[in-house]
Amino acid sequence: MNLLRTILFTSCLTFFMAGCDPAYRYLFFPPERLEYTLKPDPDLLHLANDTSYTISRDSLSVVYDRTSFKVEVKYLPDYQLNNYEFPDDSKDGEFSANPFTYANWTDPQLGFTPNRFSVFKVSIYNYASAKLNYDPELSFLVSDRGDIQAGYGREEKSSRNQSIEGYFRKRKGSSGVEDEIFERRMGIVRQTVLYLGRPIFQGDSREGIVVYDPLHESVDRIKLVMNNFITGYDENNEPSEFVNLQFFFRRALLNERDFMPPSQVQDTLLAAHNASEGGTVAGSIRGRTFEMHQIRYRVEEEEGAAVQQDWNAKPNALNALATFLRDSLKVRPNLRTTPIESPDLLNAKVAFIFCGPSKPQMADIEIQSLANLIRRGGFLFIDNSAFSSNYPYFDQMVAMMQNIGSKVDRQVRVMPVPNDHLIYKAWKRTDTPPRGMDDIENMPEKRNYLQGLFWRDQLVAVVSSKGYSMMWNEQDPEFQDQYALGANVIAYALTALRAQQ
Repeated sequence: MNLLRTILFTSCLTFFMAGCDPAYRYLFFPPERLEYTLKPDPDLLHLANDTSYTISRDSLSVVYDRTSFKVEVKYLPDYQLNNYEFPDDSKDGEFSANPFTYANWTDPQLGFTPNRFSVFKVSIYNYASAKLNYDPELSFLVSDRGDIQAGYGREEKSSRNQSIEGYFRKRKGSSGVEDEIFERRMGIVRQTVLYLGRPIFQGDSREGIVVYDPLHESVDRIKLVMNNFITGYDENNEPSEFVNLQFFFRRALLNERDFMPPSQVQDTLLAAHNASEGGTVAGSIRGRTFEMHQIRYRVEEEEGAAVQQDWNAKPNALNALATFLRDSLKVRPNLRTTPIESPDLLNAKVAFIFCGPSKPQMADIEIQSLANLIRRGGFLFIDNSAFSSNYPYFDQMVAMMQNIGSKVDRQVRVMPVPNDHLIYKAWKRTDTPPRGMDDIENMPEKRNYLQGLFWRDQLVAVVSSKGYSMMWNEQDPEFQDQYALGANVIAYALTALRAQQ
């Protein structure tokens, strides 16, 4: 009898799985499915024959850099949108508030989660142009199948054609729950999706999401076209100068690590580099040539004082550090002395401000110059080169760094650098800031930490009160840990572990 029941149950199960409803088949045997993303296409980028186009250091963004302004475009796969951009809004299946994906809902007919949209992040930085602007509704995708997909607007009333609000309104039921989900989705859309708004003035930036219909699975290559990107306005404040931009991408298997926040991926990458040449992440930059700038700034004038060079209070410090870098990291630093307002500062991968006995003077345009340095992927290191009672060095420099951060982006934080940060182990592990000149001279109000400026979880600038430049200047072989910190700073700033901003 038991054998008969088993045969009948197996037969019924086979019948349901084989013929009645494909949803049952997917329930027991979900189809294998590889996840894909879109990455910059170097072949088509090369054929464009325009040196303004490059690929970011993390190989995820196409960059159009005209010196006076820069545009970056990055594809956001559903994996990133669900897990890192909107994780709390991607957990409730078909009732999830994430407006850009189907979240963790599975289509019972397909057996997997399809794409709702094709989503890109666009970042625009205006360094020296008068006014820029961009209308996502004039942009479109072109695929190698011949598909042409126009950009979505935000709200129905203000969109030329299709809008995200219209998309969800057509799919919204009449229940109170669906009304709430609709409003939550539109709240996210209004906060994140780009639209033609006020111009982007010099020194400003704008970043947001642009949305298109999902791509067919057979698509291998696409081109995102920005028609009539506005580069100038006339005397009536009407757009008068335009350029058409093209960003090329191709399909690639998704590597989840590519989209992890830097704080999560650092230790994984560090372990991988530790097995490579050099034993550290420094092995990946061996032989690299780069510019290392000492910033020349203005100081408060003192009556009867001669021409001051407080910006160069320790003239041998960087030369000594550069020699150490050549020997330890096997890199080739080119030293430059650069006025703070000079556009040449944008070429620096690492820039140093050594503060002497007089208070540095920073006009707004000079603060903006330091912000532009960081936006272009540069790293800023500020150190106390002469203990002085003429001004409160640390408080003044932290306030200046906060001012710089406010001009970089809204997504910045100023906080102490954690002792487990990569800046303390990129070349040689120190775990904490090594002993400084403030410890040797037993200065009051010592701070045994470095104050950091973090932009999107990346460390981009440091204020040190330790006086490491004084120790580099002395070229004392006992100061190996202090030189090691300098090498860690350089290795961190140059390595691929620090993604392009």
